[in-house]
Amino acid sequence: MKEKWIHIAVVITGIVLTVLIYLFLAKSFYNGITMFDEPGDYIEGNRFKVFQVIDFGVTLASGERKNREGDYSLFLGPVVLFVNNDGRLYYDDEIIEIPLGKRARQIGIYKYETERGYKTVPVVSILE
Repeated sequence: MKEKWIHIAVVITGIVLTVLIYLFLAKSFYNGITMFDEPGDYIEGNRFKVFQVIDFGVTLASGERKNREGDYSLFLGPVVLFVNNDGRLYYDDEIIEIPLGKRARQIGIYKYETERGYKTVPVVSILE
């Protein structure tokens, strides 16, 4: 009987440790993100090009800018961090198009380090 309780205690301890380690890793992975209490400003543009996928549903993308004649697009606009809580997976060089009736809206800021120092960009989500 005593061995049964020891076995149960070991299993429960393993589950608790696994959850704590996961929470620690998840928290440290998203260091640099500060979320707002309320959604902030709308972000101009309706097309963004992914240039770095950070995690499932989290990606850095640059906004679209058209040339003066409007015949081709350059994705040299503002850099944003897209956060998608709907389970959508992003991939490199993907074009994210904002659906009609929705807009990209700032929900926080993300600070990260590059070879040239630190950058701070808006965290955005596609909202109505």
